[in-house]
Amino acid sequence: MSNKKYSAGLVSQGFWFYELKQYIELLQEGKTEAEIQKLSEEINIFSAVSVSRGKETFNAVRRRVNVFDSNMYHLFPKLNIENQKIIALIAVLLLNDLFLEFMLEVFQEKINKEILQLSVTDYRSFFSEKQRTNDTVATWKPYTYNRLASAYRNYLLESGLIRESNGVEMITPKNLDVRVIQWLKDNKRLDILKAIMGGY
Repeated sequence: MSNKKYSAGLVSQGFWFYELKQYIELLQEGKTEAEIQKLSEEINIFSAVSVSRGKETFNAVRRRVNVFDSNMYHLFPKLNIENQKIIALIAVLLLNDLFLEFMLEVFQEKINKEILQLSVTDYRSFFSEKQRTNDTVATWKPYTYNRLASAYRNYLLESGLIRESNGVEMITPKNLDVRVIQWLKDNKRLDILKAIMGGY
């Protein structure tokens, strides 16, 4: 079995698109990380329901924003909202290997085979295989898999990569802005490009 370390942290984290967008806008206005943290703590700029949730939101969004370089900070405001949401998803994929592997092994394969829907079985099969082959995942309880599957589904819905139609999750492939594609190529992340668009 593999001893690669995976995290189930996404079970407690939202997609937080508007929070990420706001964070990048504040950086572009010249605010520092410390100043943004102060705004989060003192006036709750991310509209968190509690102080602890505010801290969790700030820390998670900060980590996501920090995976990008200044080129992305300048590009982000120039993108349409559809591509901005994909950028928010890319941030999560850069930080979470297990979710990226789901996108490569399940989502991308669906696109390549032109089977444009996801089922409960797809999520279960993915986690069952990881449980069989990875020491960390093997220790998780069934509810962890269920919550992770729910988190993945939510991320895909909010990023616009799937939509629900009569209770079925339909994959909706995106045409990424050429500047986003180039950024991924420049940063040698063709795996993420492949995960989102198939092919490549």
